[in-house]
Amino acid sequence: MVDPIIRPRNVAMLFKLESTQGTDAAPGVSDAFPFEADGYSYNAPYTNEASNEVNGTLVDAAPLIVGQPAEVSIRVRMKGIGGSSAYSASIKPPHHSLLEACGKRGVFTAAIAAASLTAGTTTSATLGTGFATVAQSYRGMPLILSGGSSGGRTVHVADYSAAKVATLTDVFGSALTVAGSAALPANWTYAGTSPKDVASRATDHPTGTLYIYEDGSLHKFVGCRGSISDWSGNTARPGFMTFNLMGIYAGKTTAAIPTVTIPQHSAPVLAMGNGGINPALLVNRKELRISNWGISESANKEVIDDPNTPFGFGSPEIAGRTPLLTIDPLTTHVENRNTIAEMEAGTEYSGVIRMGNTAQNRVSITFPKLLPVDPAVGQRGIARTEQLGLRALTAGPDASLRDSDSILCYS
Repeated sequence: MVDPIIRPRNVAMLFKLESTQGTDAAPGVSDAFPFEADGYSYNAPYTNEASNEVNGTLVDAAPLIVGQPAEVSIRVRMKGIGGSSAYSASIKPPHHSLLEACGKRGVFTAAIAAASLTAGTTTSATLGTGFATVAQSYRGMPLILSGGSSGGRTVHVADYSAAKVATLTDVFGSALTVAGSAALPANWTYAGTSPKDVASRATDHPTGTLYIYEDGSLHKFVGCRGSISDWSGNTARPGFMTFNLMGIYAGKTTAAIPTVTIPQHSAPVLAMGNGGINPALLVNRKELRISNWGISESANKEVIDDPNTPFGFGSPEIAGRTPLLTIDPLTTHVENRNTIAEMEAGTEYSGVIRMGNTAQNRVSITFPKLLPVDPAVGQRGIARTEQLGLRALTAGPDASLRDSDSILCYS
């Protein structure tokens, strides 16, 4: 019998959160998710360590075979569910479980029908009937405005008070008034977490089981936690995330690829909204002309030595992170933007990245508090640019006690 080759493009992955850390959650076909065929890799459970033993010759003795933590890298497009089905408590974005295993706890917020504003300014809206009186209930979420001076824009909330005042990432030429209204679309938000106790750690930093079906072979990994790297995008193109998981290798078997249905709709792109209504990128409420953006969280994971596991290492623990947004806006005159002066003054401000315009395929990342830290000089074509680094700081917990350095939203 000819030994068949493995063709890694013929692949499917399933990921499911575990109820007990390190115990196979048995993911099924509903746990499949889209990813880039040329954007994944995994390592072997063993490596070798050179031996220094003598054996009476100049030939080295046999090396030691030792276990090592499992590492899996998966690159995905940032995309929503698409279609006509609205988000709900059970209808989630395609990469929900992976995000949660990276310490970004998801929270579903139901839609709120359009209600007249009770007051407004050029940078805030006081929301009306149906909106909660709990501070930070809607931080990082979109508001669909209509009427009055709103221009029909979709804006994002950087801060929200118990008095229903939504401070916006956007600015208007004239104050919002009671002639306008605001609606909240059903959405899922994801934000980093800092567990306060043992019980909340299980909710905030869960582990998951990953199955990789690769052309007739099945690789299993349990106790997986991770972080996000290569979180980036270019103008008029989709954004991407790379999930870097670590866990415990749980074996390889022969198994057919299950029949899975994975949405193949287009990912949203970083571009202006319909007719240029919704700015795609705002920093300090200014529209910046960039060619690319990137988020580096510098998140730390530490694998725990554990001789009671098959290969000597347990599930990783999520440690600290140092989130940094990098963009390359065109340099302008100080009358328009003065990054050096902002750095000297320690100025902090909000920012937002928006992709997509259709319901269930809108994706945004809101930064309630950015601090400019690195204005390197660059060039794009004939134009001078700033290679601008902005630290994303926490603005305090949201209503679900998550951190607020960045809030990823699918709506």
